[in-house]
Amino acid sequence: MNPDGLLTNLNQSQHAAVSSFADTLAILAGPGSGKTHTLTSRTAWLLAQGLQPWNVIVATFTVKAAREMKERIGKLIGNGMESKLILGTFHSISRRYLARYGHLIDIKKDFGIADSADSLAIIKRIVKRFEFQIDPKVARSRISGRKARTSVIDGGEIKKSAAKSIEAEEFEKCYIEYEDALKRSNLLDYDDLLLRCVDLLREHPSCVSNVEAVLIDEFQDTNLVQFDLMRLFAAHKKCITIVGDPDQSIYGFRAAEIKNYRRMLHQYPDTVTIALEENYRSSGAILLTALNVIEQDSSRVAKSLLPTHTVGTRPVLRKLAGAHKEAEWIVTEIQRIKGLTGDLLDLNDFAILLRSASLSRLIETSLGKAGIAYRMVGGLRFYDRVEIKTLLDYLRVISQPDNNDALARIINTPSRRIGESTIKSLLEEADGAKISLWSLALGIVQGKVTAKTKLKNPTEKNLSSFVNIILTARAKMGGPVEERMSTVELINFVIKKTDYEEWLVEHHGDVHKARWENVQELITQATDFQDSISFGYEDETLPEIEGLEQEDDSDHLSKFLANVALASEVKKNDEEGPTAQVTISTIHAAKGLEWPVVFVPAAYQGSIPHSRAEDTNEERRLLYVAMTRAKALLYMSYPLKNSQGEDTTLSPFLTPPSLAPHLDQKGPSLRSSTIQSIAQILRRGLPSAESISQSSASLLSVEDDLFPKEGKEDVHDMEVRLSCITGGNPTFTMGQNAPKRRRVELGRTISNPVEGNANNWKTTHATTMDRASSFTTATITMKSGFVSAGSHLQVLKEQAVNVSTQDIDEVEWPRPSKGYRSENTKKSKSLEDQGTLFNFLGKPEPKRAAPLKIETTKPFAQFSTPRAFNQPRPTAPYVAETSIDSTLSTHRLPATTNPAIRRQHLPSQAEPQAKRNDYVFLSSSPPRPKHPIVEKPLEPPPGLVAKPPLLPLIRPPICPPSRPTSVSMHETSIDRLKNAGGGVGGVGKGKTLGVRRSMNGWAARKCGNGGFVPPVMKRPSS
Repeated sequence: MNPDGLLTNLNQSQHAAVSSFADTLAILAGPGSGKTHTLTSRTAWLLAQGLQPWNVIVATFTVKAAREMKERIGKLIGNGMESKLILGTFHSISRRYLARYGHLIDIKKDFGIADSADSLAIIKRIVKRFEFQIDPKVARSRISGRKARTSVIDGGEIKKSAAKSIEAEEFEKCYIEYEDALKRSNLLDYDDLLLRCVDLLREHPSCVSNVEAVLIDEFQDTNLVQFDLMRLFAAHKKCITIVGDPDQSIYGFRAAEIKNYRRMLHQYPDTVTIALEENYRSSGAILLTALNVIEQDSSRVAKSLLPTHTVGTRPVLRKLAGAHKEAEWIVTEIQRIKGLTGDLLDLNDFAILLRSASLSRLIETSLGKAGIAYRMVGGLRFYDRVEIKTLLDYLRVISQPDNNDALARIINTPSRRIGESTIKSLLEEADGAKISLWSLALGIVQGKVTAKTKLKNPTEKNLSSFVNIILTARAKMGGPVEERMSTVELINFVIKKTDYEEWLVEHHGDVHKARWENVQELITQATDFQDSISFGYEDETLPEIEGLEQEDDSDHLSKFLANVALASEVKKNDEEGPTAQVTISTIHAAKGLEWPVVFVPAAYQGSIPHSRAEDTNEERRLLYVAMTRAKALLYMSYPLKNSQGEDTTLSPFLTPPSLAPHLDQKGPSLRSSTIQSIAQILRRGLPSAESISQSSASLLSVEDDLFPKEGKEDVHDMEVRLSCITGGNPTFTMGQNAPKRRRVELGRTISNPVEGNANNWKTTHATTMDRASSFTTATITMKSGFVSAGSHLQVLKEQAVNVSTQDIDEVEWPRPSKGYRSENTKKSKSLEDQGTLFNFLGKPEPKRAAPLKIETTKPFAQFSTPRAFNQPRPTAPYVAETSIDSTLSTHRLPATTNPAIRRQHLPSQAEPQAKRNDYVFLSSSPPRPKHPIVEKPLEPPPGLVAKPPLLPLIRPPICPPSRPTSVSMHETSIDRLKNAGGGVGGVGKGKTLGVRRSMNGWAARKCGNGGFVPPVMKRPSS
């Protein structure tokens, strides 16, 4: 093995860390800095210096990390040397030493491991038997915490608390009974594995006298007991290498001690510290923002992160109206990102990281409605599934019959007519007699014990059958080595004797096939484990120590069960699944993982930091860990109201003013440059234009604009808007095309909005108010609804002429042609007789300017008039000539939110001519001034009504845009409008574009030369 070859592909700081000759070395590795690569290279380099692999201990925190490290070391050094390393989690390494040397501290051979379910079941029985008031789950947590924070247990005696409360006394009693129950069943819980190993190495340090180097991964997650273990492992040579990042210490609830780094510096003052600061995961913008968050903790060990990727897009801090809107926004943003990046990203590249698992409900609902597949990290483990756990309990009882809880779970599975009450009674009887349930059951079957619990003859017979299965299996695995049953054979033996497949069909018929496939998967795993042992890959032998006797640890079944109990995850070939899925995970479970796109919702006070958190600095580190899981895009969000409808406040970690320049208020625009940056960070090829075009066809919007940046909006309005955009289906499925957005135009006339013909169309011009420069006096807008007075008079005059001469259906429109010019020679007598607005008001007509000639060479279709969705656009006529007063041609109407008000009214054909009223007010009456002008009521001409049908449809004119305008808010009461004789031109509060109104009437308003000053009119009394 060439040591120099191990130093290739390392940056400067990694090179220094791997090749350091320091006895105690601390490698501070930030997120994405290549710590695993550095640690494996360090291990291989030490072996290249002449150390033997069985004299090197490498401790990790997860089975996954141990497997990954073993594979990497194997690729670096080869020759199968990696299998000789004492490599694994703290618990598995401790179990290995206890299995070999446990007899030195009175630990029986083939002890079992009580998992979390076993521990909780024992505590529940104790609480029930003694009628304690303490919660079993709380008691279990407190027991684990006590064991993790102390390594002093002398013969099972526990230091009693000085507290004298009833709760404290109950806990102490529960603790003692729990330890006694474990001892009777020959079980060690997870914490006992570490504690008892500490006891072993303290009393017999020669057990590790051969160890020449100790390497610890994720050192920031170690507790006090693990710190002691590290020191005891390295007691002979004192050669220690730790790798960790204090900024990622987030397991305080598991008793992890962030102070252990300072303890190490105190215990080993010659420790050399090397920081790995080059980040190979995240973009520069993400790292800079994350550093600004973590540097708020003034007590942290000072170190930085240097990006190796481009700056990329700034992280997003999005404000939403509520928790429901936040969930919907996450879904729409996932769809937008995926759609605009083509085949660059799939759903596996998205992760939603939560502070609490309870926050997932709304997000899961929104993902489900949108048809987006997702996976939950930390769900039911493979080994916890009922069909698997039952078989494993049989194996546990065969290996260690004194395991009361495993025995109680299988004694009536499959059914042996031993009821649950009978099992509980037997358990209580065994606990009272200080014996195991197996000893009691065996004594009953053999006639050596008379049970206090009454058993019927069929029940006793079935119990005897069960005991025979266990005894037969134990006999088959206890013979000579060459005749012993393998683990796989034992599983098949249990399946046959219990008719297990038939039982699955009977009790789980609907999902029997899937459950039976899981059983086959268990058999496959047992086979693989057995083969690994046979080929030496799972070799757990320890080197022989002179003067120390080792127990034989050749029992494959106990090794397999220990491997299952200590496994922190499921190793399945199809773990990812054939379908791409969004990952939903807690931040704690996401540590050590990474995704191209990460969402961190609920970033508000009470969530991050959590309302029950005691250490604010740890909560800040938790957010830092979540942020540094992202490679290219990072989204953080918070709702103004949480899922309970309570007002929220932004997390204090994100409020400092220094953070504002590093955060965007909405998702980035995914242009070609942004997509290129994402592809560069992920080291992937650019997506094709075809893939982007295809994937973006169903998007609601190409920008993050479906939700307001301010977060505040009317929920009903938002739902209506989304419904309009999506054609009434705002939650379309990924992969389906959303309805195409149509050009929205103003509707038809009120008289016949659906079946009206071409006569119902009016001259308009489509524009938008997004750009003020594009707005002209002769325009209307879809958003505002402005209509010029000239346009209104022109159309009304044309329609009045046509109605007065012939029926609408008989009108023949001239065929459009280039340069066509038409004249309307027929005049409406009714319109002529009616006169003008000034005649009606009893005022002299102003001097008219020269008639304005309007020549149009294009059909009316260019002026977008309102029409209903899915209605064909009719062919409109030309207008030859219209005479409009110049003072009126520049007036336009204010906005209205009611589309019906923007429509014209045309009397139906069935309406009598005498009842038709074609007169139009140009505006509703102005507000009454402070000192009202009192005038005599004017009698309207005969044939007119006080409030013609078109009166509500017209709005007050405003000054032309050529004059400076200002936007003002005014209040107008309905009563004041009625008293002034005006139509309902506005209600309550409204906005108007134009000069600011005053209470002095409209006489003070001057709109250009010869401004139009209409008088005030009062409605005639009825």
